[in-house]
Amino acid sequence: CRGTGKNKTSHILLISVHGTPYWMAPEVINESGYGRKSDIWSIGCTVFEMATGKPPLASMDRLAAMFYIGAHRGLMPSLPDHFSGKAVDFVHVCLTRNQHERPSAVQLLQHPFMKGRQ
Repeated sequence: CRGTGKNKTSHILLISVHGTPYWMAPEVINESGYGRKSDIWSIGCTVFEMATGKPPLASMDRLAAMFYIGAHRGLMPSLPDHFSGKAVDFVHVCLTRNQHERPSAVQLLQHPFMKGRQ
């Protein structure tokens, strides 16, 4: 059942989507076939939050962040300049919009950011 009004549509969308929008991959929001690589997106958001104290797009309300991520238009924020290039790149590759281009967990373990931690 789809609502025709904006409020009803937004309400249905919020009920049908499970999870926290700030960490949701575009394919999860768009319900376009998601899997393990969707979790890689969430890892990138988690590392971002661990580094900065807030998830990406925290300045937006939840619904706005969800639409922003799902729209495939906006760039996700990167870590501030005072973080290492390895950390910045790690988050960047995790937040690759196209899930087919996003690295797997095995590939991420080979990333220089992770290699420096072993």
